[in-house]
Amino acid sequence: MKKAFPLVAILCLLICKSVFAYAEKTSDNIGIDEKLGQSIPLDLTFRDEKGTAVKLMDIVDKPTVFTLVYYHCSHICPQMLLGLAEVLSKLELVPGRDYKVVTLSFDDMDTPATAGDLKRNYVKAINKPFPEDSWKFLTGDRENLKKISDAAGIKYKKVMHGFIHPEVLIFLSRDGKITRYLHVSKFEYGVGYPVTFLAADFSGALADASKGIVSAGIKRTPLLCFPHEPSLQEKFFRILGILGMVTILLLVSLFIYLKVAGNKSSGGMK
Repeated sequence: MKKAFPLVAILCLLICKSVFAYAEKTSDNIGIDEKLGQSIPLDLTFRDEKGTAVKLMDIVDKPTVFTLVYYHCSHICPQMLLGLAEVLSKLELVPGRDYKVVTLSFDDMDTPATAGDLKRNYVKAINKPFPEDSWKFLTGDRENLKKISDAAGIKYKKVMHGFIHPEVLIFLSRDGKITRYLHVSKFEYGVGYPVTFLAADFSGALADASKGIVSAGIKRTPLLCFPHEPSLQEKFFRILGILGMVTILLLVSLFIYLKVAGNKSSGGMK
């Protein structure tokens, strides 16, 4: 039994090392560097879902909900946009008058045609009248996309089948100032566990954006979107589960060992 303890302890250390190495690898240059109070460059030109060249300053003239995704994503991006559509359906605010929504793909291979297809789907998901110009889906060239992602503090990485990137809503004042980052409030993989945003938090963030008030909100570890199956995230949580089981096993074994050793000691004294 005494010889088993060092082996179990070494195993725990190896698992811990794997967990932290995975976390460090995953978070390397991927995530959100919040730029609260700073502004995104509104003089940049992109193309909307109709292929028309537009400047951000011509779109962001109201408090704006800004999202950075990529249009060929088949995992969290669609769920986040559906979650956005759902919370928009609950607002009493008037789109186009009180706020706007802008979604931009950071993949320079995405096209206005793809943007148009997605726009129709998500506007329809709001399930109530929504002015066409109140939610724009944009695409752009690599240089401008880099400028906008840097200004917003969004750090992503291109991999073989897509991008690893954070999922978050960014709220802008009418002059392009970043006033709030709103993180996902609930998420699990699967259609039965969609991305959701709390309507109260969303409305409050829009109210602050309308006044230009910067709000830090609740600091959270950003949800990362992985291309295809989230094998890295599953591996991470599997490792955590194994670590927990091994720790419990170690504690139970230690308890049994101490109890047996105590009984032997008591017997020896008799």
